[in-house]
This record gives sequence, C-alpha cells and structure tokens, in this order.
Amino acid sequence: MRTPALCNSLSFKRLSLAAAVVSSVLAGSVAHAAPFSAYIGATVGLSPSAQSCDGFSGCDRVGAGAKLFGGWNVTPNVAAEINYFYFGKTDTGPNLTDKSSRAVSAKAVSLGMNWNIEMFEFAASHIRAGVARVQNRADITNDLGVASHEIDYTTSPYFGMGLSFPFNRHLRMVMGYDFIQISGGNNRNRHMLSGGFQGEF
Repeated sequence: MRTPALCNSLSFKRLSLAAAVVSSVLAGSVAHAAPFSAYIGATVGLSPSAQSCDGFSGCDRVGAGAKLFGGWNVTPNVAAEINYFYFGKTDTGPNLTDKSSRAVSAKAVSLGMNWNIEMFEFAASHIRAGVARVQNRADITNDLGVASHEIDYTTSPYFGMGLSFPFNRHLRMVMGYDFIQISGGNNRNRHMLSGGFQGEF
C-alpha cells in the first residue's frame, strides 16, 4: 500500500522514472519490429544448359524455367528464404553412335539468406546464398523407342543476385540470376535468368 510519504519520496520517484524509461524502450522495440514483413513471389525465364553435346546430332542449349520463393525479413536488410526451382528440359539426340536420344531436366529446393541493399530509393539489389537439394533426371530413348530413366539427387551450394523495383508498398518487380553448382560429370551446373513479381505483407 502506497502512503503519501512513499509517493513523495525520492526513491519512489526514481523507480517510477526508471519504469517509464524501460516501458518506452520496450514500446520502441515493438514499434521497430513492426515493419518486418514476409514476402512471396514467382519468376519465369530461361535456363541455359551447360551439358555436353558431343556425339549428338542435335542439342538444346536453353530451356524454359521458373522459380517460386518466399521469405521472412529477420532484419531490415536480411531475410531467411526458401526457393523452388524448375530448370526446364533440354533435348539431345539422336546419338551418332547408338541412335539414342536424351532429355535432361532438373528441379531443386533451396534454403538460404537474401541480403537486400536499397539503391537510390527506387530500387534494391539482392545477394542470395544457401544450400539446395537438386533432383537431376535424364530420360533416354533408344533407337527402338524404349525409354529408361536415370534420377539422382545432390546437395549443392546455391548463389543468386538480382534487382527489384517497388510499384507500391505491397508489390515489387524482381529480376535475377540464380546458380546451383552441381558436382559430378557432364557439367550439370544449373543457371536461370528470370523475372517476375513479389508480393509483400
């Protein structure tokens, strides 16, 4: 129970001032955290293939690709991000030796960080890094029309860079380059150049 003497004492006034300061700091922290947001987006584009075409009569060099992504801003400039990639399909063949043809495709899921840097108040640059789980698939058809499938999985480093331009506080145009380094033969590294939109909330 507070008495008039207690309320007028110097100790009580100092305690009240300290409580007010702590409350203000906590309120400021909550207000500062409020702008943190999540985002989702999608892009479509081209996926150049680095596979070897030696020994084949024809060979696709570029496929159609797409990316879905989402993230959460853990700081104003860094977001934790998840991506789903489809790198399209490229066809080669027939092989000059055994007349077989081959269709190669890949898809991946990556986890990583997106570091964004505001530029001149009308654009932002993005640097991405993480790890990706990649499914590599080759569909091989021999000269008799009999098909076989080869599927393997790799865990690989992922890197990306890009630019974005806001239309308003909830919509942003994005474009970028993504790269996944895949170990093994036949130079199966994956590349994607794409553009699309990102929604923020």
